[in-house]
Amino acid sequence: MNELAFHVEQDGVWLVATCHDPEMATQAQSLDELVPMIRDLVSCRFDPGDKRLQWPIRVHFVNDPVLVPVA
Repeated sequence: MNELAFHVEQDGVWLVATCHDPEMATQAQSLDELVPMIRDLVSCRFDPGDKRLQWPIRVHFVNDPVLVPVA
């Protein structure tokens, strides 16, 4: 299935969403702000009628676990 996959990482106070195929990125300070920013980015990135405008958008949150050393 075709989809646009955005990886979201925390960078200080910013949430940064990056898609690698095709390359595009946006940022916001909250998830409520990020979702419309991603939708706007996608709608501006492709010409009207481009089939990718109909693809689902997957938002993947990248969280690295922190392991505490075992004493």
